[in-house]
Amino acid sequence: MLRTKQISGICSLTLGNLVKYEWFKPNIIYTQCIRWKRKPIWLPTAKSKVFRVPQRPKIPIEEYIELKRLNNNYRTAMKSLMQHFENEFNKSQVQFDEITVNKTANEDFIQSNLINDEWNMQIAKIREVRLAKEKEEKRKTILKKLLEKEERDKQREQEIEEHVKKLKEEVPTFITAANIDKAIEEALTNIVNHEFAIDSKGNIYTDSKETNVNSNNVVSP
Repeated sequence: MLRTKQISGICSLTLGNLVKYEWFKPNIIYTQCIRWKRKPIWLPTAKSKVFRVPQRPKIPIEEYIELKRLNNNYRTAMKSLMQHFENEFNKSQVQFDEITVNKTANEDFIQSNLINDEWNMQIAKIREVRLAKEKEEKRKTILKKLLEKEERDKQREQEIEEHVKKLKEEVPTFITAANIDKAIEEALTNIVNHEFAIDSKGNIYTDSKETNVNSNNVVSP
């Protein structure tokens, strides 16, 4: 529903606002009606209030003194806060000064170098202890391996000596150019036939009676 009555003496923007706030939008579920809104700031004083002089409120002297005291306290606190903020801002400006920044950076660099040198000394001491420990462990490991190798060499030498001794004992049985004729005669005299059978009782069975198998239990067919 729109206002049909024309309003004279006001601008079109005010009229548009009034029309907007006097429009009843149909809504079955929810409907809100706003008849008037706050007076716009650009509108002049109403004719009924042009010559109205508001009466100055009368405050008791005790209340006036109390309000003045509170106001003074408020102003003092606000002034102190503003001064504090200004001092903090000035300090920050001094901190961000180029000379101050460079000086702070140099001091920090020197301090960092001192701390780094101290750390390096500590790490060097730890490294010396670790290297000494590793050197001692390596020396023990090498000594252990040398002892094991010496033991293996001794055992190997003993085995070689036993083998050589055994070979020396077998030397008389070797066939040489000096005793080859005798070895041939013995081989022809003592013919050994390896084609024989042995039963579960240890009896040896051969095909020929002339065969010597170096056994007492020989059975010929």
